[in-house]
Amino acid sequence: MTAPTPAALLGRMVEEVFNEPDAERRAAVVAEVFAEDVVFTDPGAVVTGRVALEAAITGLLAQGPGFVFSPAGPFRGVGGLGSRPWRLGPPGGDPVLAGLDVVEVVDGRIARLWTMLDG
Repeated sequence: MTAPTPAALLGRMVEEVFNEPDAERRAAVVAEVFAEDVVFTDPGAVVTGRVALEAAITGLLAQGPGFVFSPAGPFRGVGGLGSRPWRLGPPGGDPVLAGLDVVEVVDGRIARLWTMLDG
């Protein structure tokens, strides 16, 4: 079986984790997509581990109920590194936030995730 690519993992991360309102379904995908000791860095914090990542995502989702993340450009990557720009906002509406996610994939899972915000 071939290990998932950074592009595939980024796609699942957005659709099945950051856009998933159900905490149980989100946790199941986090366990599949992220390394146990994942490190997530954004402008507000650095968290380590799946449990801390899930808590951070739950907090982010609570700030914009009903908002969705959508790709804002093509995937770019090399080897185990990948990035994709994104937008956040109401479905079909103007974005309220935009940024770039960068991932490092190790052994078929996201080991590190950096989120950079535009502006």
